[in-house]
Amino acid sequence: MIETTIHVLARLASPLLMACMLVVSALGTAAEMGAKDGAAREALAYSQAMQAYLYTFPLIIADREIRRRERLTETVPNAPMAPVNRLGHMSQLADADTDMPYSPNNDTVYTGVLLDLSLEPIILRMPEIKDRYAVIQIANGYFENQPYEYSPRINGGDAVDLAFVGPNWHGTLPKGVRKVNMDTVHALLAIRIALDGVHELDTIRAYQDQMSLTALSDWDNGPTGKLPAQPKPRERTTYEGPFAYFKEAADLLSINPPPARHHSINASLWRVGLTPGRPFDPDQLDADTRRGIERALADGPMVIDYLSRNRGKRFPNGWDVGRYADNIVFDYPVRAAMSLVGLMGNDPEEAIYLYTYYDADDALLDAGGSYRLHFAPGATPDIQKLGFWSLTMYDGEDFRYVHNPIDRYSLGSRSDLVYNDDGSLDIWVQPSRPSEDKVSNWLPTSGIAGDSFRVTLRIYGPTEKTVEALYGIRLSMPPLRRYE
Repeated sequence: MIETTIHVLARLASPLLMACMLVVSALGTAAEMGAKDGAAREALAYSQAMQAYLYTFPLIIADREIRRRERLTETVPNAPMAPVNRLGHMSQLADADTDMPYSPNNDTVYTGVLLDLSLEPIILRMPEIKDRYAVIQIANGYFENQPYEYSPRINGGDAVDLAFVGPNWHGTLPKGVRKVNMDTVHALLAIRIALDGVHELDTIRAYQDQMSLTALSDWDNGPTGKLPAQPKPRERTTYEGPFAYFKEAADLLSINPPPARHHSINASLWRVGLTPGRPFDPDQLDADTRRGIERALADGPMVIDYLSRNRGKRFPNGWDVGRYADNIVFDYPVRAAMSLVGLMGNDPEEAIYLYTYYDADDALLDAGGSYRLHFAPGATPDIQKLGFWSLTMYDGEDFRYVHNPIDRYSLGSRSDLVYNDDGSLDIWVQPSRPSEDKVSNWLPTSGIAGDSFRVTLRIYGPTEKTVEALYGIRLSMPPLRRYE
């Protein structure tokens, strides 16, 4: 009887034991799965937060420029800087002491404009310029280039009245005024006019004097001389802590929401708590997502620093093109880096930018070393009528010109270059003055051994052949070779 009872209890205990084992196993599996899911959430948040960081970085830079202009009461002498809705004319060529938040060039004189279109359209009058290269580059609040309206390629340099219209305005423009639709409230304009040297500054100033900005409500078959109204400076919150960047980005996304063609990025933004029109609140996110975002925001500046030197397509000879493709509408890393380094860079149909920090042996360019850039006969850049090319020297850290004994910052097709007997061209990039027969082709460095430098080759008005060669990886640019 006792033995039978034991057998019965054993039979009853076996299913209970199995059930307990299954529960324990299930609990172990759930815990493991929970840990994996948490790690996955953090990894996904890191990835998407990094993309969001790069996407919104131009908004941060644009707001930096807005802040600079909101503090102004008048134009800054000899700088493309003026209060909002004003023309900021450079009146001199940039030099090593010129204070710009981006790389200047010594080929053109800039007029800079930052428009706030929240009140009404603003009309730019641009004069006829047919004796030289002149272009208006238009960008939205993300530093995304808009279609060109004025250049030798687009309209032959004819005079034009351009009405810049914000995304929320609806109405009719006066006859003869060309509409320029902007998909953000802010528009940034870079007007570049080429010159061969200081002797042409009076000509450039005469062109600048013919430019004007007029609010639509003040337009009377032309400019009336009344300046557009200036919106009051926006009240801003100063954020602190590990999520400060996203909190500021959320504010800027509310002012300039992603344009329609970028709506797909919202699918990534909302996962990391960024919804245009709403403040960023990290407390609404789970701990794993917050950790991923926090890591991305900590790494963001490092990634931007890397992209500032490696944002484009690297050629085997050390040169890098400023953008990987001819169209970078959705290349957010490149857009971010370009907004930091160059602020506004033309599309390749108007200007190509090649740069290098490296010599032919892939070593960093040293300001104490001597280098030779050799173009084979007929190998200099192919350009259109009124186009030109130039090679410019910059410090490798702050992207400014470097002081040198002859105050020369660039050389190019408009310089008095001396070609070799066979038609080839040598440019000498070095700190010490070369022999007299080479001085005309000398681009000086700072001469500080151990300091890095960068040279940039700009090609204004390139031919279609040059653009196709560049983005077909067929462009044969010579490297800088070090010599003793």
